[in-house]
Amino acid sequence: MKIDIILTAADIQPEKIKDKIVVIIDVLRATSVMITALANGAKTVYPYKDIESVLENSKKSKSFVLGGERKGLKIEGFDFGNSPLEYTKEAVSGKDMFMTTSNGTRAIENSANGSKKLFIAAFLNVESVAKKILEENDDTVIICSGTDNNFSLDDALCAGEIIRRVKEKDRDIQLTDISLAMKRLAETSLGIEETLKGSKHFEYLKTIGFYGDMNHCFTMDMFDIVPEYKNGVITK
Repeated sequence: MKIDIILTAADIQPEKIKDKIVVIIDVLRATSVMITALANGAKTVYPYKDIESVLENSKKSKSFVLGGERKGLKIEGFDFGNSPLEYTKEAVSGKDMFMTTSNGTRAIENSANGSKKLFIAAFLNVESVAKKILEENDDTVIICSGTDNNFSLDDALCAGEIIRRVKEKDRDIQLTDISLAMKRLAETSLGIEETLKGSKHFEYLKTIGFYGDMNHCFTMDMFDIVPEYKNGVITK
């Protein structure tokens, strides 16, 4: 079994993920939102690249919420933005969620064809994801969604933490050089926020008023679910 990493949603190529286990990370904040919403009772999450698909497909549901962002801000006419703190039990329990974001939902759609299985990860469920990778026992590609087609340190640190825990449990697992680099990043981290200080996306979200999301997004193992994307929908 080998673990590899893809650094941005734009770098996803069919041959890199064909018949492999795929894990999608978008810590700030799409996958953190998905995990939180499902843990709080949302029935499903339908991720789409574009706003039009969200609006059109949501018509098929009798009970739903619309969530997502562009440039970190709530889309006009949507119920919620991309803050996991908005997706409370009262807001989402029993409902279908239709979602579009700048990076995370695009990474999911770009990985939908060809992957053997596709799982959703963030700091919120790293231990459960590590266990799932070991359980699947197959070649795995961790995809960091990145920010606007660029490398994002928050996703890389999360990927490294997953790899660190997997490798700790099974020393025989092979790592590519980039996976090894991310593992060492996690091993030398002085804490999530300290490591991310000065990074572009982290600092940007603070400037537009979402510093409060960080305590939630940076909480390790808050939930023990590993959402899976299958046939266009994410469920826990």
